[in-house]
Amino acid sequence: MKTKIIPIGNIDHEPVRIHSTEDLGTVLRSRRKKQKMTQPDLAALAGTGVRYIVDLEKGKPTARIGPALKLIEWLGLEITIQGKRSV
Repeated sequence: MKTKIIPIGNIDHEPVRIHSTEDLGTVLRSRRKKQKMTQPDLAALAGTGVRYIVDLEKGKPTARIGPALKLIEWLGLEITIQGKRSV
């Protein structure tokens, strides 16, 4: 299975469009690695299990949203939702 690479640019300054659970996982994994954090480090900070981190980073579609939001916050990110632009 080939890994999908999405261009995340400079996530500190540019928004990233998330179209799938895999996209979200890729962004979270990239941010965690940028911060030189291991999956066990992040799990301990966010109060979740390592297995959850692994599943989320792999894009598991049934991952619970509550713990994901905590992880996003611990990674220094935020989610913004807006209406789609008309073409």
